[in-house]
Amino acid sequence: MGPGRLAFLAGAFATHAIVGYALVRGGTGADPRLGIVFGLVPDVDFLFLSEWGQPFVHRGITHTPLFVLAVVAGSYAIARSREIAAAVALALGSHLVIDALSPMGIDPLFPLETNWSPGLPVHGPTATVVLWTASVGLLAWRTDAFRSGD
Repeated sequence: MGPGRLAFLAGAFATHAIVGYALVRGGTGADPRLGIVFGLVPDVDFLFLSEWGQPFVHRGITHTPLFVLAVVAGSYAIARSREIAAAVALALGSHLVIDALSPMGIDPLFPLETNWSPGLPVHGPTATVVLWTASVGLLAWRTDAFRSGD
């Protein structure tokens, strides 16, 4: 894997982590580190072996609403907390929305074979700056000291 591909992946991973963190911090009272972890969870598919094939490929089963529902239900069953389930849903959902907008898209109706994408360069430099700026803005807005002027 070349340096360009590594830089691309590092930027994409960082974006998913930052957006997940900001959404969990801004939208719930749960530990915002859940946003980092669950913002990255769908990309566990990079660890799948290529011989496993569909649906165990990048942007396969782990990039589907069905996967999100299963993980959110599992997190609720374990933690018995709507706040944690909401945090998990926000982080996982943000990952799917970002990737759904990219040229590769996702399979939103899995197990039916569909693929949808408007083909936006959401992991490109401009979109990355926009997503990071929006995330930092959300974090600043949710910081009590910032809002009170301290």
